Amino acid sequence: MGLLTGCTTTVHMQALAPAAVPMPGSMERIATASRVLPESRRDKFFDVLEGIFTGEGLLVDRAGTEACAISVGESLMRNSPRFRVTPANLQLLGKTREFFLPPMPPRYVQQVCIENQVDGLVVLEAFDSDMHVEQHQEERVIKEKDQPDRKVQVTVAVMEMRLVTGFRTYGPDGTVVDQAKQEDRMYWTNEGPSYQEALRPMPAPGECIRQVAARIGDQYARRIAPSYVALSRQIYTRAGKDANMQQARQMVAATDWAEAAVVWQKAAQSPDSDVAGRACYNLAVVEELNNRLPEAIEYARKAAYTHQLRAATAYLRELQQRQQAELVVAEQLPGTSAN
Repeated sequence: MGLLTGCTTTVHMQALAPAAVPMPGSMERIATASRVLPESRRDKFFDVLEGIFTGEGLLVDRAGTEACAISVGESLMRNSPRFRVTPANLQLLGKTREFFLPPMPPRYVQQVCIENQVDGLVVLEAFDSDMHVEQHQEERVIKEKDQPDRKVQVTVAVMEMRLVTGFRTYGPDGTVVDQAKQEDRMYWTNEGPSYQEALRPMPAPGECIRQVAARIGDQYARRIAPSYVALSRQIYTRAGKDANMQQARQMVAATDWAEAAVVWQKAAQSPDSDVAGRACYNLAVVEELNNRLPEAIEYARKAAYTHQLRAATAYLRELQQRQQAELVVAEQLPGTSAN
């Protein structure tokens, strides 16, 4: 919770967001795997050449594929209750120079699942990276005490790391239940008196590729499993000179939501519509914090419709959307509660 200027404070919470692609209900235990390692000397030779000519360095793609596969499993374990994850990071079959391999035979997938006591596999099946560095000149003004301003030229270096990946998820019968090609990129910028000095503090290519790969892995995990997302809400800490709102402000600073709610209940009875509207809004946030969405919606409606609090109208819409999302999440979590 971070205090803002003015009469509001920001409250942070988490909620489960639905997966973009629902998985079969019988699929509860999964293992992560990768198929993107060279299977022949010829493939290894081309991978080395690629690293030399692109400047990415030897074995950089290997670090990226490992980070990508690990990130999927970690994200599923950390951010979602959907699966029981075996982060085996199995190495399956092999890689050709083809970007996206044909799906694995169902019988082979079923055998791997039996061996690892899981119902399905999340497999990284394509991975390609591209690093690019640009430079340009800019002018800076140096200000020094008791000295006239002076202008200097600096070199600005911008490094881009771009990844394209392909994931497949195989279900209990060994067939593909989802397939996705993903692309992401990150940038690093630094400046110095020369190009070499601007590059010096930059992270190594291996670290850059790991950061982007981890982000892509997390994105795919959220695609196939309901996952927690961060939400932020505003709490009103003032409404004119109302004593109840001022008293509750101290309780909010101590994150004593139960006591603050008692005081806001009193403020909600105020004849001043501005005070009552803000108190109802705050009570809606408290109910949402306690995952009581129907009660939160009722308070938000009162703030929006009875007391004409403009911010409550947008908040009401967010609560209604979250309520609909929870219904979808409940369908995507067989045998579990969305709460």
